[in-house]
Amino acid sequence: MNPWIPWFPLAKSWRVLGVFYSIWVLSFLYEYWTSNRLVSGWIWASAFSSPLTHIGAFAFLAPLPWILPRRLPSPWSFILGLVLSVLICEPVSALLPILDAWLLAHGNVKLNMGKLVVLYVSYVGPTMMLVGGLVAARARSEELREASEAEAQVAKNRLLQSQIHPHVLFNALNGLAELVYKNPKAAERAIRHLSDLLRRIMRASEYMRLPLGEERKIIADFLALEAIRLEHRLRVVWEWDERLDSIEVPPLLLQPLVENAIKHGIAPSIPGGDLILRARVQEGTIFLEVWNSGTPFHDHEVGRGIGVKNLRSRLALHFGAGASFTVGPSGDGTLACIRLEAIQVDYVHETPQRPGGR
Repeated sequence: MNPWIPWFPLAKSWRVLGVFYSIWVLSFLYEYWTSNRLVSGWIWASAFSSPLTHIGAFAFLAPLPWILPRRLPSPWSFILGLVLSVLICEPVSALLPILDAWLLAHGNVKLNMGKLVVLYVSYVGPTMMLVGGLVAARARSEELREASEAEAQVAKNRLLQSQIHPHVLFNALNGLAELVYKNPKAAERAIRHLSDLLRRIMRASEYMRLPLGEERKIIADFLALEAIRLEHRLRVVWEWDERLDSIEVPPLLLQPLVENAIKHGIAPSIPGGDLILRARVQEGTIFLEVWNSGTPFHDHEVGRGIGVKNLRSRLALHFGAGASFTVGPSGDGTLACIRLEAIQVDYVHETPQRPGGR
């Protein structure tokens, strides 16, 4: 956000002010033209300067006395704002006609300066105070609304991330239950890996975004846990561009996809299967891909789980239309792909061949 916006909230409406200024200038020019006064350069100067000084006073100076004490508790913010508004708006309203009168006087237009100043102080000054108060109140309301929306987004993001913790723990404990009777030593090692995984996940959940390299470490911990259970049946290939590790993304984006790939594509197969993890960039767009061998799955078949639903919600929350998620058959398996259009990188390299021959 422009640092001047909090102090001059109407600055963001500069197009509207420009249109209003143009209409005001044209009306003055038309009035002076019909009265045959445009022969003087002083009249031209007055036609352009008078709308500028008046709009500037109302749009930028009038709200300022109300905005300055906005951090004070009520009713002191209102009292001080009112006092400052009187001290600023009344003198400014008295000064507004002086420049115009000086220019018009050189253009042979006679004005009663005393009456004009009294008129401005009596009517224009209070109007400036009222307009300034309304503009400041609206700006304060928008500021509070934006702050509330930001807090709501943070709360929603933390809620979505918190849903992943028991989900990961539940699935991991189910896998450990099988090892306790089959291979107690492997179960002991798996518990240590699970402890490391949960510790890393808990740390990640404290942040809205983390470097992609941290996501890679979480996946590595998770795969170490799964490798104890599946042993040689799980074959993992990393095709990961480590130059992308500094890109910041919401935590735990890929872990649910890796978990689904193992659960639906590799674990049900007696000989196991292959898992390919890829992070790549193409023309400034990040692609995060998880491919697994096995019976291909479609979007409607894997999209009902907590992890995938959670993933879609968090992508929409962080990136809106700048991110997409697709999953479907690819070669002899299934490809899940996250596309982040909102993230730009400063290099482009050749796109490697897609896994599964696609």
